[in-house]
Amino acid sequence: MKYYASLTGSRRKRLEADRRRDTFAQQIEAQGKTPKQISTTKVIPADDEIAAHLALQPGQAVGVRQRVMYADAEPLQLGDSYYPLDIVEGSKIMNPADVVEGTDQVLEDLGHTPTRYEDEITWRMPTTEESTQLRLAPGVPVGRLLRTTFDQQERPTEVYVVILPADRHVLRYDVSAD
Repeated sequence: MKYYASLTGSRRKRLEADRRRDTFAQQIEAQGKTPKQISTTKVIPADDEIAAHLALQPGQAVGVRQRVMYADAEPLQLGDSYYPLDIVEGSKIMNPADVVEGTDQVLEDLGHTPTRYEDEITWRMPTTEESTQLRLAPGVPVGRLLRTTFDQQERPTEVYVVILPADRHVLRYDVSAD
């Protein structure tokens, strides 16, 4: 599968979908497969890494949306999104039901328009839990994409951590030369 990292936060793609499909679903469907997500939500204390990226204090409560994402029946990736609780509390983001318009659209509806993203990509061997959830063969490494979303006030509004099995993904970026 191709993971078009530069399109996952595309406002243009969200608006083209007229709030009916998130960008993950659009990408999977464009590759001839059926997307599905199983989500859970909870409130947890932010660890040091998440707190630093969200400009919060370690241990401060954050909302987290954890997803196992599928293409057809194959688990394709794991995606955990962390949000400042004061932004998402009581919103669709904290409901485990599918957010068909995508969480970036919900953030925009809440007054926090995503305007830019910072990505950090690392590679490593998976944890036992990741191997089980993703049905990985022994010896298959994973990519870890940590994306921080910033709103129009430069406030970090989301940290998205996605785990991508190396045998199932090609990371593709379209970068302007402007």
